[in-house]
Order: sequence, then C-alpha cells, then structure tokens
Amino acid sequence: MKTNRLVCLFAAAAMLPSCWNGELSEPVRSYAESEVPVLALPYLDEGWTPVTKAVPEIDESGLQAAGFGVYAFYTGTEEFSNEKDLSDYASHGLVMNNREFYYADSRWNNRGDAEFWPTKAGENLSLFAYAPYDVWKDAVVYDGKVPSVPYVAAEALTADALDAQEDLLWGTNTSGLPHRNVEKDDYDPEGTVDFHFRHALAKVRFAIQGSLPGETRTQTGTGSRSVATGSAGAVQRGETTSRTNTRLTTGGSQYVNIETGVRAYYAVQTETQTESYVETRSRTNTENVTGATFSVSGQRYLIERITMKGFHRQGSLLLNNATPYYPAWTGIQPFSGETQYVLDGSNVLTQSLRYVDAAMVQANYSTYTGIRDTPTDLMSGYFLYAIPRDAEANGPVALTIDYHRLNAQGTLTVNRNRTVEQEQTRTVTRTRTRTRRSEYVTVNRVNNDYLVPTEEAAYAFTEDFGEWSSWSAWSNPGYGDWADVSVGEWQVTSETLSGSTVNYDGDPAPHLSGTAVTSLQGSRSYTVNVVVAGDRLEIDVVPQPWEVSDFSFDYGADMNEVIQSLTYDSSYIDYADPAGNVYINNRMGKFFFKLGSGKYSSWQATLVTSGGSPGAFGFTDEDGNWLYEADGVTRVSSIRSAIDPDRMNYIYVKAVDNSSSVTNSAKLRIYYIDATGDAVVALNLVNLQGVTEWNIVQNAN
Repeated sequence: MKTNRLVCLFAAAAMLPSCWNGELSEPVRSYAESEVPVLALPYLDEGWTPVTKAVPEIDESGLQAAGFGVYAFYTGTEEFSNEKDLSDYASHGLVMNNREFYYADSRWNNRGDAEFWPTKAGENLSLFAYAPYDVWKDAVVYDGKVPSVPYVAAEALTADALDAQEDLLWGTNTSGLPHRNVEKDDYDPEGTVDFHFRHALAKVRFAIQGSLPGETRTQTGTGSRSVATGSAGAVQRGETTSRTNTRLTTGGSQYVNIETGVRAYYAVQTETQTESYVETRSRTNTENVTGATFSVSGQRYLIERITMKGFHRQGSLLLNNATPYYPAWTGIQPFSGETQYVLDGSNVLTQSLRYVDAAMVQANYSTYTGIRDTPTDLMSGYFLYAIPRDAEANGPVALTIDYHRLNAQGTLTVNRNRTVEQEQTRTVTRTRTRTRRSEYVTVNRVNNDYLVPTEEAAYAFTEDFGEWSSWSAWSNPGYGDWADVSVGEWQVTSETLSGSTVNYDGDPAPHLSGTAVTSLQGSRSYTVNVVVAGDRLEIDVVPQPWEVSDFSFDYGADMNEVIQSLTYDSSYIDYADPAGNVYINNRMGKFFFKLGSGKYSSWQATLVTSGGSPGAFGFTDEDGNWLYEADGVTRVSSIRSAIDPDRMNYIYVKAVDNSSSVTNSAKLRIYYIDATGDAVVALNLVNLQGVTEWNIVQNAN
C-alpha cells in the first residue's frame, strides 16, 4: 500500500489554551523534564478515485483542513488495557485529552502546551487518534478507559441521507495496531509518533444486470441524415524542428596538368539545412439523423423496488483495535424491527431502471432502458458507508427485488446525433545552403581511359564551407484533406414508440429474493452485483481495496486467449456431474488453466458460498497449507496472479471442516483484472459439460 506523507513535523509549542478536561496528575508532571516532546505526524494509508457524488471522503488536503484528534495516556510501567480505568494504574496521567492537531503555516501544530516523554526506562505512553477532528470531536466518548467514536449509518437511501454521511478514520502504527505502551526511543526521529490513518467503515456500491431475453430491434427506415459542418478553428503551429543536414557531392569537373599531362578532377559539395513546423487546424461536425424507424418486439425489465436487509444501524469504533489493520467495533445494533434499506422511484434509484406507467414509457422511451445484460449502477453514483459486519455472526445480506416486465410491440421512431472531430495539417519549410570545393585529385590512367571518382570518399575536402546563404521564405503549401480524429457515439434525443401494445405483466410485480453470505470489513470497498436471471436472483459481493472505486461485469470483446480452459486434476476429485458440481469430499481440490495475451493483465479466483456454511472452503498452497492475509489470522478470500502465457496457473481448494455434518458448496468464480484494477467474470475460462460456472461440493460426513 502506498503511503502518502503529509508534510513535516509540527512545533510542539504553546499555541493556544489547552483543551484538556482537567490538570495532569502529579506522576506525569514528575517526568516532564526530559525535553523530548511528544510529536505526531499523520499519514493516509488508503487512497481512492474521486466518486461522482459529494460525500466527504478524507484525503490529504481534507485531513489538513479537518485535523485529527489524539488521546495519550501515561500508565507508568504497566501495560494499557481496554478493561481498566486510567485511575486503576499505580502511576497514571491523561497526557492528551482529545487534543486537536491542525495544519497551518505548512506544518502540523496542536492546540495545547508541549507534552514530554517519560525519562525512566520502561515507562510507557499509549496514544490513540481519530479523524477528521472537526467532524467527530464532540462525539468521542471517553469514560476513563479507551476512547470510542459512535457512528449511526444512513437511515435511508435518499440523496440527503447519503450526502450527510461522514468518513471516519482511526490511527495506527505501520503494523496496523495502535501505539500502545511505547517509549520515545521506539521512534525515529526520537519521540515522533507516526499515525497511519485507516478507514473504519466499509464502502458499498450496488450494480444490477440481467441474463434475460430482452428487446430486439430491426431497422425499417434510415430517416433523414444531415451534417452540420463546423468552421475551421484557429491555426495551431507546432514546434519548429531542425532536420539533419543533407550533403550532395557533385564531381566530374576536370582540368589538365600542363607540366605532367595528367588529367585531374575536383568536386563541389553542397550542404542544405532544412527547418520545418506543422500547422494544424480543426473543426467539429455534427451528424443528425431524424425519423429513423425500427420495428420493436420483446421485453424490458423495470424495477419497482429493491429492499436490502442485513446492514447495521449503529455502533462505536474503539480506537484501540486488537487485530492488525481491522477496526474494533462495539455496541453493534441492527435496524429495529423490519426496518430496511429501500430503493425505489422516490430516492436515488437510477432513473433508467425505475418502474413507470405505460404511457410514460411510450412518450420517453429513451429514458427508461431497464435492466440490461451489461451492469448498471443502481444508486446514481452514490454509495453507502456501512458499519463492518461479520457474516458468520450476522448471517447473510438479503435482497428482494420487485420488477415489471414490459412487453413492447410496435414502431420506434428515433432521432439521434453524434459529433465528428476533424483536422487538417500542412508542413511549412524553409532552407539555406553552403558549399565547399575539394582538393585536386590526380586520376590514374587505365587502359587509355580516365576514371572519374564517383564517391565522396574519393575526394579529400580541405576547403572550409562558405557562409550559409540566407534562409528562404517559409513555404506556403496547401492543407491536406480533412481527416477524422474522433467519432462520437450516437446520442439519442428521442425514442417514441407508436402503434404499439405496451403492457406490464404481473400485478403484483414478480418478486425475487436472494442472499449473499458476506462479511463487510473496514477499509474495504464492496460492490454488490445483482444478476436477475429469469426466476432467480444471483448476488455476488466483490471486495476490493478501498482505493478501487468501481467494479463491473464486462462480457465484451478483447478477452485474453484461453490457451487451456480451467480443468481439474482427477486424482484430487471424486467426480463431476453434468450440473457443474465438482465433488472434492474430504480432500483438497486441484484446478489449473493457462491464459494468453489480451486485454487483461491478471486473474483472480474467489469462492462464493452457494450452499451450506459460509467460509466452508478456503485456498491453500500445493502442500495443503492455508493461505492467510497479512495479519496471519484471516484466511484469504481470493487469490490473484499476473497473466503469463508461458505459465500454468494452479488453484488449490480445501474444505475447512473435513467432518462437516452438512453438505457444503461454493462457486469457484474466476475474474480477469485489467491494469486499472477493474474486474470481469471470466466465464469463457470454465466449460464443464456445457456449464459455465463450477460448484465445488463437499458431501456431509
């Protein structure tokens, strides 16, 4: 993870009156003589691509504007504990009580007197931090133990509620843990504490697509096409360039030496120097098509509402996390009763997906595209800050979708336009020359013929070149033909359906439900991909590092060549059935495939729970050893590797509990990952008896 240093040390001087709630206890004052100040520097360990909506996410400039808060505790030689009040320690003191650190004059400062490290060996301070200060300073709860920050999730998926969300970060050391029980010598520069701020919440987005029979169109009339030609813009002159000089040697001039009677030759060499630049002018043309007609038949699928359950309503972030890199939350509370998130036409549900009446669809056909076979963002660019949740403890995230199928038969009249950027170029030149003459060269007589030197090397030039002639005038050639630089996509200005039958099937609307057994971790970004597949709802929750802002399915072209499709080692597998189930029973499964070059730079394998207990399977190495995250505790949820056409890729999967009393299954899902971190489902890797996604199964023991 790239770490962004936010600038320099702050001066630990008395800037403004202290923010403490009380005086320091005597034990602290007794050691405040080392003259090594307690300094702090903030770092941001998570970055991200800006999103489309103005939800405040804290970046470097945001942290500088908002500041951060610090608590520091002195506990003598005793170790700090979440369970003990500060007064329970034999020696104790509140060194910093929600101290504000702010950025001014190109440096970090704090609002309080300078505090100092203990002088005695083995005496500790423990420091905890959060950000942004100006948002959470009045919310922090300190009851004599470790401070905590209460958080209430958005109450609804409305623009106002989502815009009102606030980012929440907590500070750790480079190992992902708080600065507990530390001394001044633990840091370089001495006494300077680096707080690495991490996001305590999960960021969740939602996308939908369908694998349903859709609408078909057949063009019946081209309509009227016109082109509005734009005016040529101002001439853009490129940089003047000096080309390599060119030299031309001409020989053949001769004279006769009167004394010897030998005929001799000399040569003249001309050097030409050329300068040039390119002139460019451009224009924008607009192509319009009016009244093109299509016959339309088939279906569109429009959403009436989506309900979501399983998210937490509130909880408190403890600033003293015990697991590296994982925020510690306490007091988690679900939404009361049946309260749940709802997406419908009254909030941020993307307009093109919304349920409307038939008359509105006919009049504004281009607005309501419905569920497509390509992913569509469900929430108009918004996302949800979610309190972390554990799938094993909290169960699945449940989604229910009510949708309408629109049957359309009729004639569609379309108006559309696109822009074409064009340019013309010409190259303008000027030249100058200079000459020199060769030394006399004697030519030997051969067979009564005199040989004339034809190569420059045959002449020895001893005279210097003369002065350059004056530059010629810049040439003024004509421009070349207009050439297309870019052709824009057709933009539909209206689609009107006429002579049609438009009906919504089903009253009430068809009702599909699906669940995803997923954990939501802090400092992670998730995309909940909802796939409407006929009579069922498939949900895939894809975790990414926080800085990956988006994830989508893309079944488009330019897939990497599949040199060898995904297959399995039969010595590791009991059997496979036509439904795509691969039974590994109590042994480890071994799968392998090979990819060639193409659009994508790496691949990822993920196990998606499809039956039985969540987390029933995990990835291992070839020896059957579990693969773990950096904390050494959490098993990896996916594996990823670069694509190398010369390498076979191996995947090893094992059941977590070999004595399970229930049958467990999980989909082995393969993704392509491109250079930006975006992923697509690589269904063309998998083809087992016509099934495009394998289900790994462990029978009940």
